[in-house]
Amino acid sequence: MQGYYFINTDLKNGRAHTYQILNTSSSINSRLSIGLVAPRYGTSPGEEELKRLYGLDYVPDLNILFNFGLTSPGTLAFILFNISATAFLLSQKITKGMNFIYVRSSFFLPLVIIAWLFRVPCFYETHRKPLTSTERFLDGFLSRLAFGIILVSDYIKGYYTRYQKPLLVSHDAVSLERFLISMARGEARIKLGLPSGKKICLYTGTISKLKGLDYVLKSARLVPGIDFILVGILAPEFVGVTLPSNVKVLPKVNQKEIPMYLRAADVLLLPHPKGEYSQSPLKLFEYMASGTPIVASDLPSIREILDTSNSILVDPENPEGLVTGINKALEEDAKVLGVKAKEDVRSHTWEARGIAIAEFIKKII
Repeated sequence: MQGYYFINTDLKNGRAHTYQILNTSSSINSRLSIGLVAPRYGTSPGEEELKRLYGLDYVPDLNILFNFGLTSPGTLAFILFNISATAFLLSQKITKGMNFIYVRSSFFLPLVIIAWLFRVPCFYETHRKPLTSTERFLDGFLSRLAFGIILVSDYIKGYYTRYQKPLLVSHDAVSLERFLISMARGEARIKLGLPSGKKICLYTGTISKLKGLDYVLKSARLVPGIDFILVGILAPEFVGVTLPSNVKVLPKVNQKEIPMYLRAADVLLLPHPKGEYSQSPLKLFEYMASGTPIVASDLPSIREILDTSNSILVDPENPEGLVTGINKALEEDAKVLGVKAKEDVRSHTWEARGIAIAEFIKKII
């Protein structure tokens, strides 16, 4: 049985989104043959380059397609890539056979329609409810054509029951091997050039209001004696903004470097707001694997993984509440929360996720 995972991303971008795709496809491949199909943006990455960039041991078969000379992803790139992707689908269907396709974006609807016409089953993975009328139209159309839908939380399962399709809830995951480091916190700080005598709260990922970082900045002003380290891409709304003196923004780092940053911190922050944009962040599982105490927004999807035995949960969009949670996490007895989180995340591995998705696909086909 042969399938293909179609994506529209620059494989070299180093982002968590791409890291998740590579790990998911690699782990599915342990039980069910699946190749990656992606557009060409500049020079095509090789297998070894991707392994180094993302700290992977294995990368599935890569099929990099022409995308009309475009150099970066975007709406136009997505529309045009459907043409190349459809041509690839038809050529594989005719010459070698294709048993299924796998997509993670409703913008692949044209490809999915062609697949449906040629009786190639589609499996659709989605991480949130559609937010706009355009998204709802595309998402609804694709969901009706899909043979099965893979969801990253029970929170959004209720929305997708309306399509009466087989549903699989498969949370995101972590590579536990990446966190098998014996380095002490002080040593990690020395290597990273972080202050050794300060308490450090750390956040990794896109520095955006959609991720609740505006509330982190407000919290930082309330506790000037604590350093806040934000590691990631600065969203446009924060460019040129004067940050509190105890907030430092560091550039995005490769996935393989993240464990050392998490080890260097006293507290890890997951300050997501109440909106539907990002309810099940990949960083949650990496935070847990680090063993560092977590302060997270008390949201339904996050409560599927975290509780009061393995984290400190606080009201979202509440700077004072976030500060209270941070102070609790800095207490000596809060270390047990990090230990419990590290134990609890052992069931959330990429291997387990890949097996669950592969068996789901095989059962339906």
